[in-house]
Amino acid sequence: MIKRLAPLALLLATVACSSVPMNSSSTNGASVAPGVATNKLDATSYILLDAPTQVRPVDWSSTVYPLHIYGTMTNRGFYPAGKIEGKGKLCASGQDWLSLSDLKVYKAADGKTPSAPYVLGCATGSGFQPSSRDIVLQ
Repeated sequence: MIKRLAPLALLLATVACSSVPMNSSSTNGASVAPGVATNKLDATSYILLDAPTQVRPVDWSSTVYPLHIYGTMTNRGFYPAGKIEGKGKLCASGQDWLSLSDLKVYKAADGKTPSAPYVLGCATGSGFQPSSRDIVLQ
């Protein structure tokens, strides 16, 4: 009986965690909703900037080398827990951006205005290349 209920409990826990709202877009002392990671060690997910539309679960037994962002998936998108980490090239003149709310890469030529949280950089054929390790939160 317990073996049958375990997958259902896991599914319910996953849905509950993914629907936690964000109260703030800043980690500089402002409060965020319970369950939303504000530091790397509390993160449940990460995004590789080579494939920014895919949210992957954190596996602390393996190391992520390419540029990536740790954080938490919420009902308002991906909330970052710190700066961009990993190894990789940075884009010198980043005018495009990666929206963490909808996990889409927007080009400056589209004429849209970014809204936080997002990362400035360059759209590439394979993903996104940031211009710095900073994430715009406000």
